[in-house]
Amino acid sequence: MALLEKSVGRRNFLKGTAAAAAAVAGAGLAGCAPKAKEESLSNTGADAKPHVVESDTAINEGAGKWVAAECWGNCGGRCLNKAYVVDGVVVRQKTDDFQDDTVETPQMRSCPRGHSLRQHIFGINRLKYPLKRKSWQPGGGDNSHGDKRGIDEWERISWDEALDYIAAELKRVYDNYGPRSVVNMGQEWNLLNLLGGRCQWNGTESYGNWFNAPIRIGTSVENGEYPNGMMANDRLDLQNADTIVLYGTNQGWHSAGNPAYYIRLAKEAGAEFISVGPDYNVTAAMMDAKWIRVRPGTDTVFLLAVAYEMIRLDEEKGDIVDWDFLHSYCVGFDAESMPEDAKLDENFRDYVLGAYDDTPKTPEWATRICGTPTEDITWFAGKLGKKDNVTLMHSYAPARYKGSIDLNQLMMTITCMGGHMGRPGNACGSSFNIESANGGPHLVTWGNVSLASSIPNPLEDPYICKPEIWKCILEGKYTCRGAYNGHYADPEVDNAFLMPQKEYEFDPRIIVSDFHNPLQATEDINLGIQAFRKMELVVEIDYHFTLTGQYADIILPCLSPWEGNLDKSQGDLELSTTGTLRISKKTNRDMVLALQPVVLPMYENKNETWIHTEIMKRLGLDPKEVFPISDIQAYYDKFAGATVVDDDGVTYKTLVTITQEDIDAWGVDGTPQEGVITLKEFLERGIYTMPRRPDDNLTHIAYKEFIEDPEANPRNTASGKMEIYCQSKADQINAIGYAKEPLKPYPTYHVTTYEESFSDFEGQQKSDYPFIMYQPHYLRRAHTNFDNNTWTREAFQNPVFINSQDAQEKGIQDGDTVLIFNETGKVLRKASVLETLVPGCIALPHGSRSYIDPESGIDYGGNENMLISAYHSQDPFFPQSDCYNSCLVDFELYDGDPIPDDVDKEPVMWTEA
Repeated sequence: MALLEKSVGRRNFLKGTAAAAAAVAGAGLAGCAPKAKEESLSNTGADAKPHVVESDTAINEGAGKWVAAECWGNCGGRCLNKAYVVDGVVVRQKTDDFQDDTVETPQMRSCPRGHSLRQHIFGINRLKYPLKRKSWQPGGGDNSHGDKRGIDEWERISWDEALDYIAAELKRVYDNYGPRSVVNMGQEWNLLNLLGGRCQWNGTESYGNWFNAPIRIGTSVENGEYPNGMMANDRLDLQNADTIVLYGTNQGWHSAGNPAYYIRLAKEAGAEFISVGPDYNVTAAMMDAKWIRVRPGTDTVFLLAVAYEMIRLDEEKGDIVDWDFLHSYCVGFDAESMPEDAKLDENFRDYVLGAYDDTPKTPEWATRICGTPTEDITWFAGKLGKKDNVTLMHSYAPARYKGSIDLNQLMMTITCMGGHMGRPGNACGSSFNIESANGGPHLVTWGNVSLASSIPNPLEDPYICKPEIWKCILEGKYTCRGAYNGHYADPEVDNAFLMPQKEYEFDPRIIVSDFHNPLQATEDINLGIQAFRKMELVVEIDYHFTLTGQYADIILPCLSPWEGNLDKSQGDLELSTTGTLRISKKTNRDMVLALQPVVLPMYENKNETWIHTEIMKRLGLDPKEVFPISDIQAYYDKFAGATVVDDDGVTYKTLVTITQEDIDAWGVDGTPQEGVITLKEFLERGIYTMPRRPDDNLTHIAYKEFIEDPEANPRNTASGKMEIYCQSKADQINAIGYAKEPLKPYPTYHVTTYEESFSDFEGQQKSDYPFIMYQPHYLRRAHTNFDNNTWTREAFQNPVFINSQDAQEKGIQDGDTVLIFNETGKVLRKASVLETLVPGCIALPHGSRSYIDPESGIDYGGNENMLISAYHSQDPFFPQSDCYNSCLVDFELYDGDPIPDDVDKEPVMWTEA
């Protein structure tokens, strides 16, 4: 381990040198690194000699090897990272350089998050051994000392002690209080179903109100992977568009890597770009897009006015509305196209023209709410006309607001009005996560990736509405709305909302969590802390010390996704189950990554299969019921079952050639097979990309078969068509009984968060919290993942984005410390003052680590969930929907000491007694 014999100073660690990463990895630091010699920091000036870094020498001499490394942050990039490993230490990283970067085979380049992962894996906040909160003792009651959660010291314990505690407490609580006394916040812990089940949260997370209608109105994705999405065309077809609308998207940040490249190629092919939303982001700037300003959460109002203008412009000059399309492929646009099951004698066109409420949805009506200039509404309506090829790419962010319940149906409606479906260059679909800017069935797929058996939860109605989770735990009751608490998009529970709503009293005593950091990532952190402190036991499995871990009682250190072993000569075969084995078939359409362990398991960390197996043994359960196959077998099955589409674009063939020697090396059950790439080559490359060309059989045009022959290829709706009037949607939502007025079967106006920012909207009197706060994804982190990475902390500050006019009125300048507050909490962030943000809102990038001051209650880390309550995040129509962008706040120049740059903050560490 010659690379680890160098000492490294705190300054070098913070600056993120390769030597620092290596030293942290080897030394297993729990605090600051040893201080470096001062002369190592002063080799500067004209006579300075270049530093000879031992890792550089190792690379030049070929002492290590490049290994395909996972990036698991769920940003959607699924990009290729490679790590150069020398003596078990990652000394360099790179991205995809396997092949030339072409339209046919684009490189899957990673972003700064992926480039700096070694700082994360070998970072100072790595958990290294099991920990127990000092004051906590088994047995419940006063032994829990819940008031000390978050502030208590920690003590190191053995794995046997930790697992014995957990097994004994599970047995005690299940025996005395039953399965509703245990709440699971995560995806694992299937062993609890063998004990009688567990309560579990359920929410729409990323999708907001987009979760509700697509499977009913006719736009759900055909391959079933995203039943709550709208289908888009694939990346090559983007170049056929005349106009591309970026609606609430920012591909340059939310899915770094290829999506921005795909749309740039469309720009070079001549496409005109339009960006719709509350800010002019980096992707819009890159595409030189025209900005259509829309206040946060007012998109339904804006699009209703767009529909009005499309009708008016068509009557005035024609060539805007595609009437043939509306009458052939849709129901409910006008009186001539009503569906057979309609209960109301109303249609969308007449509603927009004001027939039912005496309010025509004109640009003048809309601009007062959405803030979009009337001339921009008219111009945008004209651009959606039928004469041009228009592709509308949306994210789910605009649907994370109260009152956005009809947004998905309305976006489908304006697309159908222009006839922009089912033909080249025309589409309306999600640009989100791995499907960003590249829709369609996957051309390359993994085999079966399931490791744990799907053991049904025997507990009746176990699902708790996620925005209400802390409130429910504290009150000891929750309401279940159907089999999946209103899992509206699941066809198997199609009538869930028509089922009786049941209220359950429950007595939660234990919270278990894995790898999801629920306390930091869920609305209302302060209320969450109260819920955690009420528990008798909180168990957290993770590889980093997170906010959730800080308020836990027992922390079990799992492997990071980079750790494991596929070489028997290095010890027992082992894989991380937090990463590699969790990757599903939902990879980028054109490629799959052959991810593998990068370094051997570090410290005392174990994978989750081992952890759960050991708990089950202590409870007298059979681990084979949950894990019928080994981790290595599951990993092998991914490769053995991988397929790639054939040249006909229909049939699939085996992807990976596997020999008997391969099977023996991994000690798995399998049969040799012939594919298009050998297992060895696949692992060395780290990637397989399906080559594309413009004239191949693989181009995906969404809804093409339906448009060509709607009778033979009906949509999955009551009418078999796109339902602008959808009786099923209205019936299901209205069955909840949540809203004051019934939801209409067609898209209508609902009161927006902007209007709620006034105590008197008609009189324009602002409320105590007059600013809408929304939470964009940020290039520094992926949700809460990677936020404590030193390099990205230095490169990307943790700002609050403020419009220059609003900042001036409050005496705030760029870089000032700003206090943001409402009735839920208080946070501090540094101001980034922009002209490219609409007035009346602020943008607080999502996912930062909380540093809560116990005296003032102020979060010095600036986590947005300190400010978001269940009131903000629930839609009055759909209680399960996470509409957390609806948060209202105020802000001011902070009168205390300025907060330091994030990179200069000491990391939150556990303090051992």
